[in-house]
Amino acid sequence: MKTSYFWHPAVKNNPAAVSIARFTPRWWGPGRRYIALAPSADLLSRLRRGLPIETYNREFNAYLYSLDPQRIWNDLQDNILCCYEKPGVHCHRRLVAVWLEEALNVTISEL
Repeated sequence: MKTSYFWHPAVKNNPAAVSIARFTPRWWGPGRRYIALAPSADLLSRLRRGLPIETYNREFNAYLYSLDPQRIWNDLQDNILCCYEKPGVHCHRRLVAVWLEEALNVTISEL
């Protein structure tokens, strides 16, 4: 498993790319999605309205810890988890990666 953003050259048209974003770019079309790893619309809305990033992280992490990491790993281990932000920008895909790394003792790198 790796992580990346939608516009990375290795992601476009890659059958291993899976969106974990609530919404996808128009060109994504019917591309694969794993909506269970997307932040809720409410959480995203509150973030846009000024929710502190620390609160966002805490709430999203609490949601992640309600999921089964082994099931998600089994579903996605050979895929690239994608969302919008470029590397170095705060992004939920890194929260997902850290959660899986800690829960399963794996390493998930960014493309």
